[in-house]
Amino acid sequence: MLRGFKRSAMGFFGLVLLLPLLAGCDVGGSAATPTATSKGQITVASKGFTEETLVGEMYAQLLEQGGYQVVRKLNLGETDILQPALQNKDIDVYPEYTGTGLVVVLKKDPSSDPQGVYKTVSQAYEEQFKLTWLDPAPMNDTQAVVTTQENSDKYGLKTLSDLSAKAKDLRLACAPAFTTRPDGLPGLKKTYGGFDFKEVKQVDFSLLYKSLQQGDVEVAQASGSTDGAILGNKLVLLQDDKHLFPVYQLAPILRTDYVTQHPDVKTILNALAPKLTDETMINLNWEVDGKKREPADVAKEFLKAQGLTK
Repeated sequence: MLRGFKRSAMGFFGLVLLLPLLAGCDVGGSAATPTATSKGQITVASKGFTEETLVGEMYAQLLEQGGYQVVRKLNLGETDILQPALQNKDIDVYPEYTGTGLVVVLKKDPSSDPQGVYKTVSQAYEEQFKLTWLDPAPMNDTQAVVTTQENSDKYGLKTLSDLSAKAKDLRLACAPAFTTRPDGLPGLKKTYGGFDFKEVKQVDFSLLYKSLQQGDVEVAQASGSTDGAILGNKLVLLQDDKHLFPVYQLAPILRTDYVTQHPDVKTILNALAPKLTDETMINLNWEVDGKKREPADVAKEFLKAQGLTK
């Protein structure tokens, strides 16, 4: 779950002193001045990678259509920047992963139960931070293992159970942390058994798919289960049939007082949630990462196609 590393933040609240500077930086868009007829100004932020930027841009466009003057602060930082900014009223909304809220912020054990994770984070955030989680999308950008179509056919690899039985004859490429994380190799061995690979090659994030495509390994850790490169490189995502990997669903979080004052924001943003499935996010991420399109253009096209904007 390389996106998991991006989603997570070491030393939560450790960079709060940078917020006054970041609050003055309009990253990824221009400031908006409320007009007499607008519903007011809302500042939309996101983390600094494709999936977050895309979803943050969708929030912004939906809110603009809903009558709000939107300030964009996309690509602003990680959880340790964004959550304090939200609480300090430097921003008003950003997309967060339920798994990050559970593990990084609340310091609880990972879980693969979507409803349980959402219930835990939504209740705890209200009680501890006065923050409200809106509806989560069904997409789950979690840990993943991939292979080529050729290797899938050759070794009969469709699920992680398949891989556990064949691992002794195969080589794995992964980031170093995958060998020690509870949702990495240790967790796979505990949950599935097996997973004693012929060789484990520890490589940089950027070399995972290259190692696979060059034939240096037969399977590789993916940089997230909704990574667009899975589609772009025609890779096979192995099914986590015993549900080891934790849940990382995206949802908007806002201050509870803001939602109380602007209840229609909840309706506006919740309309997007059911549209963001795993397959959808993989395709949208590839439009940006693979086809090099602007996130704002991809977001606009998607929202219109879904009937969410005109």
